[in-house]
Amino acid sequence: MQVTYTPPTFPVFTGLDNPQPKAPSEDEYIRAARKPTAAEYDASQAFEIFLTRELANPHSRAKKQARWQAYQLYRRSLLQKVVKEELQSLDGRTRREARAEATWKWRRALSDERRADLKRRWKNRGAEARMVRRKTRKGRKEEKRKERLRNLVLEDGPNQVIPNPGSEGAKSRA
Repeated sequence: MQVTYTPPTFPVFTGLDNPQPKAPSEDEYIRAARKPTAAEYDASQAFEIFLTRELANPHSRAKKQARWQAYQLYRRSLLQKVVKEELQSLDGRTRREARAEATWKWRRALSDERRADLKRRWKNRGAEARMVRRKTRKGRKEEKRKERLRNLVLEDGPNQVIPNPGSEGAKSRA
């Protein structure tokens, strides 16, 4: 009943003097598995340091905050880029008008990106395929209903009147 496993001590990686090593790519790993003598991949290296990003919860507050901050930075840089482009070609406009137009274009670009992202997510989760299946089912159902109406034969009854082709009632209904 004694502990036989001791986790390896990981080196402390600090800034520029001791940077964290780059994780090997999948191709490097496969090449190393095929040719163990290849010097590209060091199998003795502690691999746990590369797993921290993969095993970290993507829904954690810190990850969400980092994604949000990256998006805010992207939005600001896109606005600056669009404004700079508009100010370079004024074409008789004032700087204020050019900036207003650039802001409008920036908002429009962001909304287009948002719409495209929503559509991409909509397709990825299978909603598009579900919509196509629904349409085909509804089409088949409608065809069956029309077929039943075409094949419908009414029995002769005392309350049914077959109009004469020359009577006024038949003309008004036609």
